[in-house]
Amino acid sequence: MAAPAYKEPRAAPGAEWERVGARESPSWYLDPLVAAQKRRVHRELVWRWTAGVGIRRVLKTDSFEEAHGDDCILFDLFPQARALGVDLAFSTVRRAQTRSPNDRVRFLASDVRDLAIRPGSLDAIVSTSTLDHFDTRAEFERALGQLAGALRPGGVLVVTLDNPWNPVYPFLRWAGRHGWLPFRLGYTTPLPGLVRALQNAGLAVTATDTLIHNPRVVSTLLFRSLRLLLGRRADIAIRPLLAAFAALGRLPTRRFTACFMAVRAHKPEA
Repeated sequence: MAAPAYKEPRAAPGAEWERVGARESPSWYLDPLVAAQKRRVHRELVWRWTAGVGIRRVLKTDSFEEAHGDDCILFDLFPQARALGVDLAFSTVRRAQTRSPNDRVRFLASDVRDLAIRPGSLDAIVSTSTLDHFDTRAEFERALGQLAGALRPGGVLVVTLDNPWNPVYPFLRWAGRHGWLPFRLGYTTPLPGLVRALQNAGLAVTATDTLIHNPRVVSTLLFRSLRLLLGRRADIAIRPLLAAFAALGRLPTRRFTACFMAVRAHKPEA
């Protein structure tokens, strides 16, 4: 099976993301049970939204999870497909490749604003909270256009973004810009804006959802406190809390409690 043809990216990886990727444990804030929850929720969403799509080549943007976290999804997302992960930082790409369990999963240093992938060569793209790290709307829309161009007709894009309707989001963005978080948060848009941007990129939106309803910052501090107090026994307390937070996703207020918005879009057949 032939792999997608690559082209040289124009921009070198950003120094800021190289520093993040070179750290020993930039995912320190993610509790093991939260990482498992995040992995399960994202995998189930992708499988549900790609059901019936013949997938031979799949791309995942942002390899941070594959390089550092227990919330990685790419390694066995589609076992029969040729999978490619891209990331702006070579340090992240290198570490993700060393963690890859098989030669069907490869990693490439590439800027999604100038994607080093042949147009129309991918059956599916999974973009998990990648496009919400750019500073401007123009960069966000350019990256979205690059992803749309890389899909074959009939291909599927699953994209998630930080939810700006979450009341904690403005604080997180401020904290990231002042060095309190491992990385900065950038431009994002409410769900209707994401739908319009995908449509403007030539894609047809067929489903939307909200993901992960743990109260940001509050749950992180709570879970870390429980780990310090109880050690491994903290699982007994954290599991029911995660179940309770997940129940928020079934309430009418879910668009405010969600950490991420998710949209499924496909490229119309020619």
